[in-house]
Amino acid sequence: MISRALSRREFLRVCAGTMGAMLAAGCAPIPATPAPEEAVPEAPPAKVAVTLQFWAEGFSEWVEGRIDAYKELNPEVTVEFVTFKWGEMTPKLLTASAGGTPPDIVIQDRFRVAGWAGRGGATPLDDFVAQYNVKPEDYWSATWAEAVWAGHVYAIPFETDGRFIFWNKEIFEAEGLDPDTPPPSQDWEAMIDLAIQLTKQAADGSVDVMGFIPCQTLGYGNGGDYVYAWANGAKYMKDERTAWMDNPKLVETLQWEFDCVEAVGGIEKASEFSSGWPTVAGFSPFGAGKLAMMVNGDWNLSTFAKYYPDLKFGMAPWRMRGKEDEYTGFAGGFCWAVPAGAKQLEPTFEFLNFLNSYESHLDAGIRYQVIPCLKKAALSDELINSSPYPELRRMANESMEYANFRPVTPVAEEIQDLWTYPGTGRDWVLYGKKTPEEACKDMQEIVQKALDEYWASVGA
Repeated sequence: MISRALSRREFLRVCAGTMGAMLAAGCAPIPATPAPEEAVPEAPPAKVAVTLQFWAEGFSEWVEGRIDAYKELNPEVTVEFVTFKWGEMTPKLLTASAGGTPPDIVIQDRFRVAGWAGRGGATPLDDFVAQYNVKPEDYWSATWAEAVWAGHVYAIPFETDGRFIFWNKEIFEAEGLDPDTPPPSQDWEAMIDLAIQLTKQAADGSVDVMGFIPCQTLGYGNGGDYVYAWANGAKYMKDERTAWMDNPKLVETLQWEFDCVEAVGGIEKASEFSSGWPTVAGFSPFGAGKLAMMVNGDWNLSTFAKYYPDLKFGMAPWRMRGKEDEYTGFAGGFCWAVPAGAKQLEPTFEFLNFLNSYESHLDAGIRYQVIPCLKKAALSDELINSSPYPELRRMANESMEYANFRPVTPVAEEIQDLWTYPGTGRDWVLYGKKTPEEACKDMQEIVQKALDEYWASVGA
């Protein structure tokens, strides 16, 4: 091979050419790397169609409105609503659960929850409470207490109602009494005297105006039988296994009810008088001026506004016996619950959470003029001012702070039947069939037998 040395001129020419080529190569556009194909977002999975069944005794208009509102937000959910007459639903619930075909959600009377749940009829809602951060302290304590049995939550309180002493101010004024001063409910003897004073006879000797009948019978009131017992310091149970229907305080309460009824003519005369009352919708013997005093529920506020707008009346809490500045009350009402065997818990809990919203509690309170169990809704200005009697509505709602509740026991219904329903314990006394002591003794035997049978049935 022959080689030769480059001259200086040639060397520079070669270098210049090489650099130019390199610079040209550096300035040339770099071929673009193909962009990866953009990922197309996956469509959310289609929501599965769900059908829930909802059972209740009442509240039809409100429930149907809530179902429609939920359907707008969740079009894949269908809620079938079934209503029953009062007292018909619970037996059907137990049958449906036993047969594996229960509804998904119900509105239940709270005092029945322990008996229903204790017999295996209800689904514990502890998971719902935890999942949706439901706080017991947000509800009136009496209403939450009725929703718990054996350490588990079986219901969510929905609405409640109180019991109060009502008096007709015009009748009081006509008798020279201060129409703005509540009756002396703390003094049982004075209440009997006042009942006598306010009872007026017609020319033929029949009753024209009844002063006071202190019991839940014949249309003379609602819930008073419990209120008087609590005002007297009475209890219906010693413990969860032992009834106390022969409690001396209950004997005293029955004796006072009997004495008061006898003082105004006796139960037969009271029955004869009330049998002549009209049965048309909205009729109230109190509103019509035929009953001077009664213990009844705060729902009467809306009844009076609708049917007796000119009625002059007072409403106040019932006082503890012998204590002018201490009160008692009655927290009744309903709750939401899930029957045992319900299979669609996730969509049911979602629907239940919707029903349990502040807006739902407020809506029901305004529509029905009842007390929401959710304190914030019950004490809201919007609800208070929706009442035709805002100050009385506020007093009624605030009274839930000290209201009492019926015994939380699997035999609550047996106690209710004997203590308040016609033809049983109380009426044995009022109609002279038994003394208060005999009646209480017999009620004790009935309730204790039912209680023993319950505990035996659950093997405890």
